[in-house]
Amino acid sequence: MKPYRYKDKIIVNPLMRGGIVPDDVQKRLFEEGWAEVGYSICFDCIEGRSGLITKPGIKPFLGEVASFYGGDAAEHTFGCRGAQFSVMNTIRERMADEKTSEFVIADPNSHYSTNIAAEMCNLKVVEPPHTGYPEYKVVAESFQEKIDEVRREHGEPALIACTHADPYYGNIAPVEEIGKIARENDIPYMVNAAYTGGVMPINMKAMKADFLTLSAHKSMASIGPLGYLVTNFHWAKSAFATSTEKPDWTGRAFGKKIPNIFGCSVGGLPLISSMMTFPSVKERVKKWDEEVKKTDAFIDEMEDIGDLMLLGERPHRHHLLHFETPDLWEISKKHKRKGFFLAEDLNKCGIVGVHKGLSKHIKMSVYGLSDEEIKTVLDCFKGIINKYT
Repeated sequence: MKPYRYKDKIIVNPLMRGGIVPDDVQKRLFEEGWAEVGYSICFDCIEGRSGLITKPGIKPFLGEVASFYGGDAAEHTFGCRGAQFSVMNTIRERMADEKTSEFVIADPNSHYSTNIAAEMCNLKVVEPPHTGYPEYKVVAESFQEKIDEVRREHGEPALIACTHADPYYGNIAPVEEIGKIARENDIPYMVNAAYTGGVMPINMKAMKADFLTLSAHKSMASIGPLGYLVTNFHWAKSAFATSTEKPDWTGRAFGKKIPNIFGCSVGGLPLISSMMTFPSVKERVKKWDEEVKKTDAFIDEMEDIGDLMLLGERPHRHHLLHFETPDLWEISKKHKRKGFFLAEDLNKCGIVGVHKGLSKHIKMSVYGLSDEEIKTVLDCFKGIINKYT
């Protein structure tokens, strides 16, 4: 197999910037032998579930994760989508017990995995509108309107789901205001913090959220796939309920396994990497204001280069950036490589992560980059536009 071809490149993919594993952790994972075997955490497992292991200290670590994000209980999951599935399945069971409708009210900028998780659990997603081009902002009041609509036509909504920072424009949704609406209407509330938990300070109690879903490999500097579901004492009883079923012939019991996380969740390198990086994650969120200022300055510089415009809310409050790029689009119409020219020319500058083949719109991030690296990115874009126009 060929060596990893993107080593030592400047990564600008917003899916990846918050998940860069620090050099010292990369080194430790291999020097300490955690990469020797896939089940590297399981040698001292007594209870039969990775979340209960104390050597290494996974059980206390999950308590630390829950506390850091303002929750009472946490379990690690197969990515953030696994956490969302756990929530949707919990809500499906509530729907049957309390005779609610099957409708989930989700923001119109939600990640596709929110919708897939709902579909897997036979729930139906309905969306309040956003504000449209060019900001695409989510409005809290529209959730109340959608609640009233669902109640009139179908009955009590099953769940409200909101994406804290969306994966398309990097808008920060009004999660606290939506949480207040959910609380006033007595509807369970999930916040998907895949793009925020671990890069900016968040607290699910302040959001009035019942469930918080997180992505370790997107925003917690960890190897993937790994996510977390954080919840409160009330919902932990059902979301993290253990198995009660027994096969009819053997009568075997699996009483320590949690069905909502597929019994026992991902271990090995992803989980160990997250445990190793968590101290630095807790420190870096304190510097979020500096990252926002750096990002705002980058937006201004990019828009000064040519016909490039940021989509999404202004002032921008997240590191994920979506630019509309007419200048680059015009170049692609005449270039023999079409839209692929952009990623290829950026790669020549040592920059990777812009989606290959796209030039009409691009998504990127400079989160965690040094001033020198950001200058390299800006100079490369300037050079590309000057070269072809």
